[in-house]
Amino acid sequence: MYWIDPEHPDASDHITRYLSGWLHQYCPQNRPVIFVCIGTPAVIGDCLGPVTGTILSKYLQTNIYGTLEEPVHAVNIKAAIKKIKKQHQKPFIIAIDAALGNSSHTGYILLKEGPLHPGRGVGKRLPPIGHIQISGIFQDIFSAAAADQMTCFSRCISQGILKLYSAL
Repeated sequence: MYWIDPEHPDASDHITRYLSGWLHQYCPQNRPVIFVCIGTPAVIGDCLGPVTGTILSKYLQTNIYGTLEEPVHAVNIKAAIKKIKKQHQKPFIIAIDAALGNSSHTGYILLKEGPLHPGRGVGKRLPPIGHIQISGIFQDIFSAAAADQMTCFSRCISQGILKLYSAL
């Protein structure tokens, strides 16, 4: 588990390094890497996933689920998981989402092995997803500060992933 301050000058490089290590360790080259970017554009703090997915989809030819135009959220996540399983043989999934946390974690990006549990912070019971999770930690997804945090998080996460692909 890694905590990253997105305002640190080397933050995106840390994301690149950690993801690269996990991909080399757990993901054979013939296994497709899928990004599932979860959230809804209707809530500024909860659109971290779709904003990041939209940025990534402009630059990567890889499989990205969840953009501002076609979000993956609580209503359609089960259908998205079913579609991914149908279209991809043994995909390696990196899930990206906003999360609620306490004040000591607010403002940080969490990278962690294991599935992401979307909606857990707001009491929803949705299916877990992913082999790796990337979460931007918010104290309140509805606050005025959430827009600035979301922008900072999405920029850092997308830069880290784009550097990863340019290094591959």
